[in-house]
Amino acid sequence: MAHKEYIKDLITGKQILKTPEEINRQGIIKILHEDYNYPLSLMVKEFGVKKSPSDVKRSVPVDVAIFEGTKDLKNKKPKIFIETKKDNYNLGKEQLKDYMTFERDVAYGIWYNGHNENGQTIAYFKKYFKDGTPKFEEISDVPKYGFNSINEQIKYSDLKPTSNLKVIFKNLRGFLAANSTGTTRDEIILEQLSMIIITKLYDEKYAEDTYVKFRVIEDNPKKTSKAIKQLYNEAKTRWNDVFTKDDEITLDDDVLMKVVAQLQHYSLMNSNRNVISEAFESIISYATKGSQGQFFTPENVAHLMVEIANPTESTTVFDPASGTAGFLTTSMFHVWNQIQQTKMRDDAKKDKEQQYATNNLFGIEKDSFLAKISKAFMAVLGDGRAGIFVEDSLKENNWKIATQAKIKDKKFNIILTNPPFGKDIKLSPETKKNFEFGNKIELAFIEMSLRYLEKGGILGVILPETVFHAPKARQIREKLFYKNNITHIIDLPHDTFRPYNNAKTDIIFLRKGEKQQEFVTGIKIDEIGHDHTGKAKYKFNPHTFSFTDEIADDIPNIINSLKNDASSKYIKKIPFSEIKEKDMLVARPYFELNNSSKQITLGELCDKNVIKSFDGHGSPSSYLKGLGTNPYIRVKDIVNLEIAHNRLDDIPDKEYDRLYSPEKALQEKDIVFVRRGSYRIGDVGILYKKDLHSILTREILILRILNNDLGITPFNLLGLLNSQDVRKQLNNLILMDTTLPNIGDRWRDIRIDISNKAELSNLSKQIQEMYNTRCKFWNEYSKLFGNE
Repeated sequence: MAHKEYIKDLITGKQILKTPEEINRQGIIKILHEDYNYPLSLMVKEFGVKKSPSDVKRSVPVDVAIFEGTKDLKNKKPKIFIETKKDNYNLGKEQLKDYMTFERDVAYGIWYNGHNENGQTIAYFKKYFKDGTPKFEEISDVPKYGFNSINEQIKYSDLKPTSNLKVIFKNLRGFLAANSTGTTRDEIILEQLSMIIITKLYDEKYAEDTYVKFRVIEDNPKKTSKAIKQLYNEAKTRWNDVFTKDDEITLDDDVLMKVVAQLQHYSLMNSNRNVISEAFESIISYATKGSQGQFFTPENVAHLMVEIANPTESTTVFDPASGTAGFLTTSMFHVWNQIQQTKMRDDAKKDKEQQYATNNLFGIEKDSFLAKISKAFMAVLGDGRAGIFVEDSLKENNWKIATQAKIKDKKFNIILTNPPFGKDIKLSPETKKNFEFGNKIELAFIEMSLRYLEKGGILGVILPETVFHAPKARQIREKLFYKNNITHIIDLPHDTFRPYNNAKTDIIFLRKGEKQQEFVTGIKIDEIGHDHTGKAKYKFNPHTFSFTDEIADDIPNIINSLKNDASSKYIKKIPFSEIKEKDMLVARPYFELNNSSKQITLGELCDKNVIKSFDGHGSPSSYLKGLGTNPYIRVKDIVNLEIAHNRLDDIPDKEYDRLYSPEKALQEKDIVFVRRGSYRIGDVGILYKKDLHSILTREILILRILNNDLGITPFNLLGLLNSQDVRKQLNNLILMDTTLPNIGDRWRDIRIDISNKAELSNLSKQIQEMYNTRCKFWNEYSKLFGNE
């Protein structure tokens, strides 16, 4: 049975059933209360409307009715109706018009669907009468509490900050996607919205009058559009390094007016900077997923990396692949928070903040669109745009003079970066020759970063997990990492960049040119805040068997533990000697479970000649599968603790002879173990007589128990390897080779408890009885079909 979730009703204060419709309703109630100043006491849910003069029961319920007047419903008439149940804009507005028709006094209507990701989410309507018949006009906004029209002049002193900017930006994006001619791509929408936001910020920052210029004029699209575009040209002149002379607001006049209407009552400058950042990032994220390895570093990951790097007012921060400036803005907030903790006067703090943003933050971004957006973002947040340049970081000789003057030959205190990577991103031969590891773009970025880092400077970088453990990448680790002081290795969940990028990534921190410290801080993050589809993931309460409203994100707890130097299940001090011995820069394998003296590793058992191991025979040519009678066993065929023979994969005699080798002849009771393959690693099975003529793929490991006095048999080993304890260990031992899970030789680190001989003997006896029963079945089955 599906569990039920609840949310708080803002009007009554009670817990109510959480449904998509209720989420929408509570969302619009919050905005109208916080931003439009309507008291909750003047709001009624499921307000009954007459569908005819004789309908004394008021049988038609509108989702929300808002009344005007003093904060008392007695003898008040409804002013605004809200419809949230109809998902579709066209159906929703027609339903809303019906409700407004039934109630003569209501003047305004709002249709809202905040969950619509790819279309209009909000619309406003005004009712008027012509010849006694109600008519409806779609308008740009509804009046705030205490006003009858949105056309009244707005004073700068009337502007108010908001905590709902993320929802407002999302609504604007949806509106533009649904209504703006020729502006359907998110990149264009974001660019246009950035221009409008910069214009709004300019009006607030450089006001010379009492009244706001960024506003709707006489509810006239043409007049409003003309005034806003003129204001934008002033802003563009002032901030000519953000937009080029060719950048223009191209939205239709009526569309532009409605966007302005949604922003005109707010103060961006006085809104919390974190609110602005979160809102801007919410729309940036729509437009920054895609080709060339450009994907958005989650805000919580950037926050963790900045906390570890800990920039101060005197440190410089550089990102050679800055994208939308996530590391730079997070660093800026980090330092600003330090400045705010000082006892300086407020105006002095503001000067310090401006000075840091202007002089200490640097970024290079190849994509001109991303660079433009990041500049706009920085300008809105704190005017730190001056240090961002549009260049190819890896082609220093082609940099423009301004870039060379600011960055070339400079040594930075901190470099934080998430460089592009992927097999489809190739460097030109001219660029490759400048880097030792120029065959991979992400490694060229690391080389470049180390060049630009001062001695003792901090580098924090996100890279594919393969770089940190694969044998083929050993030389990379030796030359780029081990020559410096490695301070932190951080394991990120596979979902971190999903669904936009499937690569499993990790983070490494090092200090350039320093002597290696004795212990490295290992961090293992299990929950990142979203699932593989990108949707928010919530914590599960096993007692109520329901999800809470708390996001499943380990990073806040990790940051708190790091700040307080507190112990945590997510953090472990790892001896560097162990890291170097294993040549393993992934944190996960060091977080072993149940590591007790009673346990022994499979590797130790191999060294004691208790277990003999070898891999499978190999893979036949694909076109030969199904053309013979000799079984070919793949990873997917290890099912229910044995081999499932798929005759569609059988191979001819000649191919069997080519792959077979006497050294890998199979025996009854051999254990097969999957060590590479999607989601199947660790699956085990035991061989029967029927399986001995098989060819096994090399992704399957064969374990053979030799005579021993430890009490280990094929049967109890099968049981132990299929136990919950070993399954938990596998979570830490399985690493990603680009996008495919792989345990490599780390199966040797699997620990089993063989200390209790009596338990081992009993387990062996029970599983052997099952094995014998299964043998009898297969023998009888073979006789039935004459295959003996």
